[in-house]
Amino acid sequence: MAWDPNQGQQGQGQPGNGGQEPYSGYGAPQNPYGTPPPQDPYGTPPPQNPYGTPPPQYGFPPNQQGGYGYGYAPPQQPPRSLSQAIQALPNQYIKILTKPSVQSFFEEMGKADWAIVWVQLIAIAIAGTIFGLIRGAIGFNLSVYQALTISGSPFSFIDVPLSFFILVGIQYLIARAFQGQGKFLTQGYTTLLYQTPIYIASYILGLIPILGGILGAALYIYSIILNVYSIMAVHRLSGGRATAVVLIPIAVVFLLVFLCVIVLAAIFVVSTRTTP
Repeated sequence: MAWDPNQGQQGQGQPGNGGQEPYSGYGAPQNPYGTPPPQDPYGTPPPQNPYGTPPPQYGFPPNQQGGYGYGYAPPQQPPRSLSQAIQALPNQYIKILTKPSVQSFFEEMGKADWAIVWVQLIAIAIAGTIFGLIRGAIGFNLSVYQALTISGSPFSFIDVPLSFFILVGIQYLIARAFQGQGKFLTQGYTTLLYQTPIYIASYILGLIPILGGILGAALYIYSIILNVYSIMAVHRLSGGRATAVVLIPIAVVFLLVFLCVIVLAAIFVVSTRTTP
């Protein structure tokens, strides 16, 4: 019997042998282990933060939820005596005036105290009284900056605290309406950190004719910018809302003054026409 080369291949992938692939017993199955492998070979998925709670935040608070530093408390300062607070004021003034920013005000917020607030108000009143008497003695007129305030007169001991609390109170109510988070004491304290040196400087500049008025007006504009930074830090508001808090009272005052001027002008015109 002759040897057949196809002998032994019947039923192994040849046509007519059941359609089986050759060497089918040696091919790798789709899953050699039976069931499909789990998506996570280590069991439960790892936590989002494998180190537990998130680390604390350091530095200046970020801007969250539309407000500046929302949810962050100002850094608390250790208790200080009144003499220590007074000695620290010059450096605080220099810091606020030479490094104007929300960060600068934020770092000073924890030092707020009613005693040092009244000390600064008394200092402004004393300076205003002294320079008001000097201007009255030599016949100088008020500078532009002083004309926009009611301080810098012999009656400063009444004018200064009254005008201060009225202005801070109005801004405080507007800031609270804009969802501000600060306290009245903190706002008043940070306000005096720039108002005190600027007021005293404006009194001195008021003794210089013409140039003193120009520099006083520049100081007034600079105080508005510092006021915005102060409101942002104290009440954790955005720049737009803090600017509105500062400018709304100023706009109302100028509007009232403008209306008063129009009314007085109308009265003057009518009186001149009716006079025989």
